[in-house]
Amino acid sequence: MATESGEHPPIPPEGSPCWIEIPARDVEKLKTFYSALFPSWKFTPDIDVDSMTGIKTSQYSFTRPKGFGGGIVQMPEDIPLGEQAMGYGYTVYYFVNSIDETLGRIHELGGATVLEKKAQSENGFFANATDPEGNRFGIYELHPSMKD
Repeated sequence: MATESGEHPPIPPEGSPCWIEIPARDVEKLKTFYSALFPSWKFTPDIDVDSMTGIKTSQYSFTRPKGFGGGIVQMPEDIPLGEQAMGYGYTVYYFVNSIDETLGRIHELGGATVLEKKAQSENGFFANATDPEGNRFGIYELHPSMKD
């Protein structure tokens, strides 16, 4: 994905995350959810429509690191919505300043908590949530002693 200036970011080392795809029935609904939940995500103004498949994608990028981002991608109607329990499949964790505040915003925006806040050794805390379409993701907060 090119940056706003049209420059391509540096190529990351092999094995680095390079794209996070979020499946959606309603692309615009999840774009609204994630842009309100994480204001640092920068969405492209238009929703792309693939000329071959007709699939809609709303692309976004993170403020940092530059060049890393993903897209909210329209799922075909015949694919059932799924529930992914913790420990099955991948979970992407997003850094937050406060899990409690973020979980509150998730609920206000139509999402749900699926794993309450838990300690992760002395380093921090994590929780899992779902967006309005049931996609599970994690949030992570540093322990106050690690923020200094």
